[in-house]
Amino acid sequence: MIRKLLFLILFLNIVIAFATESPSSNISKNIFSTQVDKIILYKGGSIIFKGFDGPGVIEIYSIIGNKISTSEIQNLNDLKISFPLKSGNMYIIRVITFKKAETFKIVA
Repeated sequence: MIRKLLFLILFLNIVIAFATESPSSNISKNIFSTQVDKIILYKGGSIIFKGFDGPGVIEIYSIIGNKISTSEIQNLNDLKISFPLKSGNMYIIRVITFKKAETFKIVA
């Protein structure tokens, strides 16, 4: 039931995003991106962090907000942490660096 609801919400957000695109008359858009995309994956019992740099703190929460783990890491660059998560559950990963705190959702 929860998975169907989450899928519906995700699907509606995608449909709304494409439906609310602004018309482009004679305006050309130049978009230059120098930021590296940050990705967190869960694969084979390990959490993989890509696109992060420097030291930071990693917090893992269940979807209802219970803190499962906190780890202080010296180098987040291409980090792989072995951490068993229950298959089929959704988790929130919070990465706190000296620049900012970012939150990601993963499904194990």
